[in-house]
Amino acid sequence: MVTNQTRRSLLKAALLGAAVPVLPFGCSSVSPQTNREPALIGCSLQGKQKYSAVVADKWGMPIQTLAIPERGHGVAIRPNNSSGLNQAVVFARRPGNFFMVFDYKTGQQVHLSVKGKNRHYYGHGVFSLDGSLLYATEGVSSTSQGVIGVYDALNGYKKIDEFSGFGIGPHEVIIMPDGRLAIGVGGVHTDGRTPKNLNTMQPTLSYLSATGELLEQVELADKQLSIRHLAHDGDETVLCGQQYRGEPDEYPALLAMHTQGGRLEQLKAEPEQWARFNHYIASIAASDEWIIATSPRGNCYGIWSKQTKELVELSSLTDASGAVFMGDEFRLSSGAGDVISQAEPSEKTTIQTLTQWDNHWSSI
Repeated sequence: MVTNQTRRSLLKAALLGAAVPVLPFGCSSVSPQTNREPALIGCSLQGKQKYSAVVADKWGMPIQTLAIPERGHGVAIRPNNSSGLNQAVVFARRPGNFFMVFDYKTGQQVHLSVKGKNRHYYGHGVFSLDGSLLYATEGVSSTSQGVIGVYDALNGYKKIDEFSGFGIGPHEVIIMPDGRLAIGVGGVHTDGRTPKNLNTMQPTLSYLSATGELLEQVELADKQLSIRHLAHDGDETVLCGQQYRGEPDEYPALLAMHTQGGRLEQLKAEPEQWARFNHYIASIAASDEWIIATSPRGNCYGIWSKQTKELVELSSLTDASGAVFMGDEFRLSSGAGDVISQAEPSEKTTIQTLTQWDNHWSSI
């Protein structure tokens, strides 16, 4: 992500002259004030060394704000099912020291879990389909050996298991519709945030069963493409976004897609278009037709056709951050406070939320 100083400069530039027309509440026939139910959760920056988890309505307008101890990253939302619980979990940015469980309707903290000895959190997690377990990406601090921590959500989020044996430096974990876990394994050993093994990286997209059995691993030909952020299309296709750790003047493809038993297929764009993403993909969201991905480092986002794998739109967005697919529209957040609603290429509206959105969004 960009530094706080860079972020402040970008915010100032955005306030002086936005490139996209800002509408008060988009072009929907429904005003945000008429529907204030929680729909989106993300992290935000509140000022120097002040961080929050923010619950917003479907337009990205804040409803609840909860202070968190450190800078946050990803958010996992517990399936409500029949429990009646309205719980979400915010994870600290890597190498993270905590995750916090909270009620997204009241804004009250439910549980705070602090990292164990010689462990750290990588910033992401996901619930099992029935909401009984929380899976979190973790690492052995001395080696970056990957761990999926398993927590019992029915009994105070007590840690009950660890899955390992799939590589080093896992970042995001998602759950597939059949209950399998997909893990973006970055392959990077770090001391804090400093990489130590860029010449020997072994990134993979790895799949585990719900009990931790390694089912499948696939790789990209370029081993300096660190696989980090994931999404799926609601069915069997996984999208993965990469951070390129190779030569600074090379611009390989940063997005790939995969279905079980197949190979990773890279999405298409020209080198100068990939250069706009500045070697980094943050959030990804997908529908059955479109794939959307953001780059805060590149201050942009792109839309690809899922069928052709071709880039069909590349747009500027200052500190582009979260991306989710809701109903029949994408929602995008930014560190400048803009929220974009986009149904398909060239059909978008923008509102200003005055919230400095940071990293990712999750939809309830």
